[in-house]
Amino acid sequence: MKLKKAAAVISAAVILCLSGCNIADLSFEDSLRPPKTMGDEAEIEKLISDTAKGKYTLKYPKSGSYRSAIIMYDLDGDNIDEAVAFFKGKDDQTGVHMLVMYSLDDEWKISSDFVTETTDVDCVDFADIDNKDGFEILAGYTTYSPNVNFLSCYSYSKGETGTIPSGQNYSSFYCGNLDNNGKSKIITLSLYNADTEAKAAMLEYNAEKKLIYAKSSAPMDPNVVKYKSIALTDLDSSLKAVVVDGTFASGELVTQVIYYNQSLAVLRNPLYKEKQKNPTLRLENVVSTDTDGDSKIEIPMVEKLPYSGADMLNNVADKITWCAFNPENESLSVKSVVAVNYKCGFSVKKPDKWADGSYTALNSDSTMTFYEWNQNALGEQLFEIKAFDVAVWDQGKVIDGYTLIYRDNRYAYAFTNSANKSPLRLTDDEIKTAFSVIDQTLD
Repeated sequence: MKLKKAAAVISAAVILCLSGCNIADLSFEDSLRPPKTMGDEAEIEKLISDTAKGKYTLKYPKSGSYRSAIIMYDLDGDNIDEAVAFFKGKDDQTGVHMLVMYSLDDEWKISSDFVTETTDVDCVDFADIDNKDGFEILAGYTTYSPNVNFLSCYSYSKGETGTIPSGQNYSSFYCGNLDNNGKSKIITLSLYNADTEAKAAMLEYNAEKKLIYAKSSAPMDPNVVKYKSIALTDLDSSLKAVVVDGTFASGELVTQVIYYNQSLAVLRNPLYKEKQKNPTLRLENVVSTDTDGDSKIEIPMVEKLPYSGADMLNNVADKITWCAFNPENESLSVKSVVAVNYKCGFSVKKPDKWADGSYTALNSDSTMTFYEWNQNALGEQLFEIKAFDVAVWDQGKVIDGYTLIYRDNRYAYAFTNSANKSPLRLTDDEIKTAFSVIDQTLD
């Protein structure tokens, strides 16, 4: 769930600086070889056809940033793209080809043809693993075990492509630099199954042995059956973390924060502790996001606002406490608190002068109404926010007493304020400032 200030109209986008492959991403079906094309594309297709000895099927990566079966990428940093293609020949039973091609003297040539015993390509990415000029190819392939893929790594230089041993299985993998030392790391995340423990691992290139190895690992929650959202965030000027939202089989969500503790030289996941409740455990499908446009991810904790009895439980609004992760003491610190109306996609930020437990809010479809909360009972009504259908608002029907805050192509959001003398009463401007639109309603 992402928020945007109505006054600004356009929200600050959450920029995810972590590339990689997430099993939660949608899949693409295999596609047949495209029609004949001209120029470089035609030469590349001919090399694929010649290698396949006739008919073939392109294999499209099922997750990640690179979803094409033929990927153009400058592997050696000379400002000329190489081509990486994935396909399966007509007579191949399980083998998938990864064909690396390069252009020399205006002619496309084959660097290498790697055949992997698999049926599908999970993900492809590129990263400077060895801290030299150029980029390595990271190719993830599926296995017959659900949520278990295996990672292959290849180096390219001057028309030659070689294999860098890794021997790593994963459910999702990402490339980034957790410790700002200039060298890209590979972060693998593994869901629990009968053969694999739930863990995160930081992989690094060993220049002496010329292989990729697991520098450090940390256990993850084995109850997570699917990753919902994964993002890289700054913790401070020299430290980054991977924020992982995952779902249980019950539908509950938890957040885990994976970071590299440089003083201890270990990968850490402090929000997960065996036999202890994760403070981020929540029923609502609210994911971690940048709520204030500072390029740092906030982590949600969700609970109900005060209520009394079953009738109120059905209508009381959720309170989302957005938190920052503090690596110094591995704790969550509160950045903001909002009440939300999921149905119409808006929220109201708690003013500083409101103490926790002194207020509540009730949702009724398109309306959120705020009240004082006194000794387990509703007090004075404070204000109401209503989402009108834009057509109704434009017709001017049943809008007497409401003041417009913001409108989009679906709703006109408006409010009415109380005239009482409650110490919690807000001015009209304070209500407008506290209001935000949710960019994405919940699934």
